[in-house]
Amino acid sequence: MSDKIIVIGAGATGSFITHDLASRGFDVTVIEKGNIIGGTSGKFHGMLHSGARYAMNDVKAAQESIIDNKVISEIASFCIENTGGLFVALNDQDLSFQSKFENGCKQSNIPIESINVESALKEEPFLNNSVKAVYRVPDKVINSFRFITSLLLTAKRESAKIILNTEVVDFIKEGNNIKGVKIKNNNTGETSELKADLVVNASGAWASKLIDEKLGIKSIEMILSAGTMAVINRRFTKHIINRLREPSDGDIVVPFFNDSIIGTTAFIVDDPQKFDIDKEDISFLQKAGSEMLPILANYPVSRHYAGVRPLIAVGENDDSRKASRDFKIFDHSVTDNVNGMISIVGGKLSTARIMAKEIGDFIGNKLGNKTESKTDKIKLYWPQVNSENIDEMAKSLSLDKNFLSEMLNESAGKTYSDMYSNAMDLLYSRRLFK
Repeated sequence: MSDKIIVIGAGATGSFITHDLASRGFDVTVIEKGNIIGGTSGKFHGMLHSGARYAMNDVKAAQESIIDNKVISEIASFCIENTGGLFVALNDQDLSFQSKFENGCKQSNIPIESINVESALKEEPFLNNSVKAVYRVPDKVINSFRFITSLLLTAKRESAKIILNTEVVDFIKEGNNIKGVKIKNNNTGETSELKADLVVNASGAWASKLIDEKLGIKSIEMILSAGTMAVINRRFTKHIINRLREPSDGDIVVPFFNDSIIGTTAFIVDDPQKFDIDKEDISFLQKAGSEMLPILANYPVSRHYAGVRPLIAVGENDDSRKASRDFKIFDHSVTDNVNGMISIVGGKLSTARIMAKEIGDFIGNKLGNKTESKTDKIKLYWPQVNSENIDEMAKSLSLDKNFLSEMLNESAGKTYSDMYSNAMDLLYSRRLFK
């Protein structure tokens, strides 16, 4: 009989971990307190990073990003728009980063191409005419709803169990050993217990709070960095446009379906669910984006939203821009004398597969399962959606088909993960899930 594993959190990381472990033959159950893309994975700018953004100061994250950029594009092509990306220098200060940018990309094995400014302006006529240098990188756009849904559908076919809209309210403890979780269905209020040989805490921005409140474990130190994004209801570019400088606020414009998403800000929050978006940030983002694409200043911001980055705190530094986008695995039997529990913190949607592989290898070594990860070769399952199989998909994910249908329709042509989403309105006003 295979080892029973519970994964807490069905964002990009938890869903990929579930797929990875199920493909190795583990008996896996993933528990998500909300719905698909209810957390950080549904509130980002839609970018599958090439790693170039991090090449100047976060080499490991850059190297991981370009590896998974290629793999995810192969195994989940239905989620990807291969837009490519441009890094643009607008002034002499931007130009001063050219050498550092080129060296960082070379060190991280990220292919870049310096292109003629005149050619760039022909390709992207809305670019600022004063642009001084342009580099092409393999950035892409990814539909996170399709991506995570396909991961869960694939894991389901590999015999994983998926429990959505269900919260972990406590852990089953025997001395220093974790033997499972106590859960509550957020629809019905019904409570139950699930036993397991190992519990994986992959709850992202909630990872530290969860185990601190329930188990008194304080070994995970995180920086919760919220990032605001502004949406303009028109697409102006073929490529993702990045500012050639150190990662900073307002330095990306992502062409997401028919919209333009300007991102992002970075501000520290205490609670990933309770924070306010400063309206001045929206004006700032539009102004910063219009430095790269002046036409953005002529259109109103139609929507805005924010997601919380679960970053690893290192030392006394609390500057979220300087914090690494790398990830870390915590074995709580070592760090806290609590057996049967591990956590994974940090990373990005763009590196979710590598994160899943590494924690799968870690778990395999811990439990004596030497099966290697195959997720770099397994094509994710994504059926052609029609009126007949929408029922099957909804049942597989324990979702109401009306909600799933609305989400699928939104994911085909607009930003779906902001506060004005029609599907989210359905979810919260009519409680359309099972």
